[in-house]
Amino acid sequence: MTQTTQVVTIQNNDIVQFEHDINRALVDLSDFFIIDIKYNTLYIGEQTIIHSALIIYSYHE
Repeated sequence: MTQTTQVVTIQNNDIVQFEHDINRALVDLSDFFIIDIKYNTLYIGEQTIIHSALIIYSYHE
């Protein structure tokens, strides 16, 4: 049995859509083992904000 680790990245500048995308990804990954989730918010100037998440998960082949 081999364990494989995968990464999903999500980016969006709309916080509501970003949260929706994360929730949908977590539902899609519900059969896998979530290792870690990293969140980041990048501010560019006064009006541009980019929200990003990195979801690290694993599964057995």
